[in-house]
Amino acid sequence: MTTKKGSDNGSLDYRFISTDDHIIEPSDVWKDRLEARYRDAAPHLVEENQTEYWQFEDQRVPNSGLSVMAGKRFEDYSPKAVRYADMRPGCYDPQARLADMDADGIEAEVCFPTVPGMAGTLFANAKDQALALRCLQAYNDWLADTWCATDRRRLIGQVIVPLWDVQRAAAELERGVRLGLKALSFPNAPETLGLPGLADPHWDPLWDAVEAAGVPVSLHIASGALRGSLPLDPGAGAPAEVFITVAPTTNFTVIATLLFSGVLEKHPRLRFLSVEGGIGWLPYLIQRADETFHKHRHWTNPRISQPPSVYFRRQIFANFLDDPVGVDCRHRIGIDNLMFETDYPHSDTTFPRSREVAARVFHNVAADEARKMLRDNAIRFFGLEAQA
Repeated sequence: MTTKKGSDNGSLDYRFISTDDHIIEPSDVWKDRLEARYRDAAPHLVEENQTEYWQFEDQRVPNSGLSVMAGKRFEDYSPKAVRYADMRPGCYDPQARLADMDADGIEAEVCFPTVPGMAGTLFANAKDQALALRCLQAYNDWLADTWCATDRRRLIGQVIVPLWDVQRAAAELERGVRLGLKALSFPNAPETLGLPGLADPHWDPLWDAVEAAGVPVSLHIASGALRGSLPLDPGAGAPAEVFITVAPTTNFTVIATLLFSGVLEKHPRLRFLSVEGGIGWLPYLIQRADETFHKHRHWTNPRISQPPSVYFRRQIFANFLDDPVGVDCRHRIGIDNLMFETDYPHSDTTFPRSREVAARVFHNVAADEARKMLRDNAIRFFGLEAQA
């Protein structure tokens, strides 16, 4: 029986593990890692009218201010382009990142890319696929031998793969794991990139490689779905608040697809993490999916043999930040399936008050349950080395 409650910071006397944070890549990632013929077209920083842009082939994208809001007041939030000189060093410098993690009580963090897209989507539709492959490989190399090498126990990297070639994707996944990367970052809706959807057998060679490697797959919100829709400009299309509010719900359809598609039955060792989608909506999704299965399986010819909740508990996991509703419903979801995140340095981040947020959210949670969600589940899920 669990009786001890995680009622204040004194009871959370351990460091947390964040399962979603972001790297704002420094300008030299690709500079010295590619053959001369690729360097001009590879991602590189350019400046025009006092604004810095990342350019790849003929695409030019600035660093959004909302991606680098860690430590700033809400009153200072803005999507306007931000120069590296105006960013917090922890955004792009691994030593500074470790210092910010120390200040926030974070032992280890799982890192997502920015310039390549959260799942390598920048390269998915490149005009020059040979260039895109080399850029992607160079990124995985840099992630392993520079960023993560600063402290391999604390900075956890994820492989990105050439999405346009499933056999090459499987090979790059295997190579990335040999480099020490701990997961695959994959688009949550590849069909929005002109690729087969998650349920398509097209991806079976990649899922086979993932199962063999024993690593999980991260599905970050808006890494495929919602791309280019609901702009943050309040004068164009839906209000910015709509995008920010509904972005987590993109993973609702993603998880439902995984549950009913047969992918999880066909690949029983696959594990997927729903990233930055929160968890408050998961009990309804699980209940609704089971209800659908029981009522409609007699005419839908389902691709699964058991209720969706069975596959969810076995193979679907989710993380959250400040989500007291979800934590209140944790037993309906499954405590072993839930993990904490800080989303550094994005605008949703709990930095530098992650311990304060956790003390509030886990106020009435048994101490052993809080520790699972704040730390132990992530260690098991990503196969991490962590201090006691």
